[in-house]
Amino acid sequence: MTPAPILIIGGGFAGLAAGVDLAEQGKKVLLLERRNFLGGRAYSFTDKVTGDTIDNGQHLMMGCYHHTLAFLKKVGSSHNVKFQPNPRVDFLSEADGHASFACPSLPAPLHLLAGLSRLKTIGWADRLKALRVGLALRTMNGNRARLADITVREWLNELGQSEKIQRRFWDLIALATLNELPEIASADMFARVLDQAFMHAKQDSTMVISRVGLSDLYTQDAVKFIEARGGEVQLNASVKSIDFENNRAVGVTLSNGEQLPAAAIISAVPYFMLKEMLAPELLATHFPAVAAFKSAPIVSINLWYETPVTDLEFVSLLDSPIEWVFNKNAIADESQPRRQHLALVISGAHQTATQPKDALIALAHAEMKRFFPKARLQQPVHAYVVKEQQATISHTVGTARKRPAQKTPFANFFLAGDWTATGLPATIEGAVWSGQECARLIV
Repeated sequence: MTPAPILIIGGGFAGLAAGVDLAEQGKKVLLLERRNFLGGRAYSFTDKVTGDTIDNGQHLMMGCYHHTLAFLKKVGSSHNVKFQPNPRVDFLSEADGHASFACPSLPAPLHLLAGLSRLKTIGWADRLKALRVGLALRTMNGNRARLADITVREWLNELGQSEKIQRRFWDLIALATLNELPEIASADMFARVLDQAFMHAKQDSTMVISRVGLSDLYTQDAVKFIEARGGEVQLNASVKSIDFENNRAVGVTLSNGEQLPAAAIISAVPYFMLKEMLAPELLATHFPAVAAFKSAPIVSINLWYETPVTDLEFVSLLDSPIEWVFNKNAIADESQPRRQHLALVISGAHQTATQPKDALIALAHAEMKRFFPKARLQQPVHAYVVKEQQATISHTVGTARKRPAQKTPFANFFLAGDWTATGLPATIEGAVWSGQECARLIV
């Protein structure tokens, strides 16, 4: 009889990372994806009107994404990303104009301090007080348990950070990395972000961005890698249930009734999909936290202008409901002039995601006119709104302690995904690490 394969449920970053590492080790892999395309919650598609590529949500990576960058290198996708030569983030203020958080070529964390010293959108007193955050990260000695019980806002207030620097600097980092409001987001994950991004090697702080749509960044190269080593990736394969017998995972049942045996199973789907695949008694007994998790949404508003309104690659808007503007033409290094495609992002968008799309488009253009004079002279020629209602797990106080590990009570059943206990927020890096960890445990 043919040995049963290792089944991987889900074709996003976590599932494909697991499949690549297992296939590399000579394991027989069968990856199942319910949709007719791969990418999970990091995918792209073609806009029918413009023919341009739209991401389901703009993803910005960093140099500290070591597992992700190694994964892309392994499958041959490294050429699809671009690195900043030095860490830099641009800010626009209606009152204060353009400012840059630009870090020079100094060892970490001195580069961070030098970058803050140049940030004119906050005063000198606030820049000096920001050192308290770095000092707190340095003196915790790895013990951050208390931060799991307080919010980002409470922690920053304890460290003497003014309302202005929180609103114009720290809050923007928290929203971008945690996808949750600082008033309810847990401080432990925020501290983890700051530590990894700014307190180690300087190159860890550099921004890394995909030159291509998210699907083109990694999915097909990962599939080729898996299939070249005898593995298989099956689309339109919706898993109805994960089946267990005698304290082992024995296979899955698909929505069409087909049953597939498994030597081991990796669930690489979001928590809200996993709980639909597990029997209620199994969920209550072994995975009680899964049913209690909640999600945080992200809204992306794509606008097209006939003539360019900005030459910045990406920029944060201060004191605006729109947090980030990404210049897709500049990111793709396009040299030929054409309509400018901008992606405007709102994270932790609990209220915004409930608004009609027409209202969101009007809001986006109004904010563009506030910050970019050239946008006042024209109307968008096209717009497309993406509401990712369950973009990430909601990183509220206490959530980190409930996130399950890759190991489960069943010896051959493993959990991957950015929502599991990765030690990171719900990011691409966390997803990739979790998939690779599941593969390591199986091997």
